[in-house]
Amino acid sequence: MGYIGILLGAGLLPGIAVEAFAQDPAFSQFYANPLYMNPAMAGVEGPAKVYLGYRNQWPGANNPYVTYHASYEQFMEPLNSGLGFHISNDRQGGGVFNTMSLDAIYSYHLKVSSDLMITGGLQASVGQRNMNTDDLVLPSELAGIGSYTLTPYSKVFPDFAFGFAGFFKNFYGGVAFHHLLEPYSSPSEDPNTRISRKYTAHFGAIIPVYEKRLGKEVLELSPNLVFLQQDIYQQLNYGLEVLYRGMIVGVWFRQDLLFSFGTAIFSAGYGNGQFRIRYSYDAKLSAPDLHIPSLGAHELSMVVLFKNLYKSNKHRAIKCPKI
Repeated sequence: MGYIGILLGAGLLPGIAVEAFAQDPAFSQFYANPLYMNPAMAGVEGPAKVYLGYRNQWPGANNPYVTYHASYEQFMEPLNSGLGFHISNDRQGGGVFNTMSLDAIYSYHLKVSSDLMITGGLQASVGQRNMNTDDLVLPSELAGIGSYTLTPYSKVFPDFAFGFAGFFKNFYGGVAFHHLLEPYSSPSEDPNTRISRKYTAHFGAIIPVYEKRLGKEVLELSPNLVFLQQDIYQQLNYGLEVLYRGMIVGVWFRQDLLFSFGTAIFSAGYGNGQFRIRYSYDAKLSAPDLHIPSLGAHELSMVVLFKNLYKSNKHRAIKCPKI
């Protein structure tokens, strides 16, 4: 997120909208909605799944970054494939910038052996980005910024992504490539408004812990690592999830490769075989160059699973993350 994006989010520049580098919104609950992270994850968790999510970034600022998104995915057993749809709405600067995206996703599931499953996914999207200047007022102290024409616009653009994932016993991982054509998000086709290609790599495991005397599983541990790069910005996320009798708690850390910033992510939730709900909070660990109050983030997710669409359940051999 660039300097202007920081000022807009903090409410320090409520009257100025300039074209900054377009980047994707960041989330903390990666596996609650894995379609957003990797199209190859479509259909891996069950016959059908519905996801609803909300994120409020920098809630203490006058104009926080708010993102809503939802998805539906289904495993199509006769085709050994997954089909998914994802929709998102990202509001920046109190609605100065508003970005919507509708994604259609297809993935193929190849069962290599009883322990190994490989999936490959393709995503085709339609995005729309608006700039609304109705409520913008130029602060007098910044009047000398220069002559900049504040012209509202609406831009519709196509977008594409693909990814691969693998599942071996209790381990899983994958790579994804988004914004393959690096589309422009404004009519001017200013280079600063191109959506930079995003690269994602993720890896994790589900480790059961057994009670020695009875040999019964009592809880599950799930370490995870997610790396993201978009333009020059790199993000390393790593953490541990604990699942015990339907309760889910986790601690993650987010940083760049130079340790120039850091965030701790705390989350808790509950889930059973068909329903999960989870809340997380991002807590800033290192002060940025520009002081802005409350650089945290609230995130809430809900998942509903439908497990009785098919008589057969062969694809359940996939050991996939559920958190």
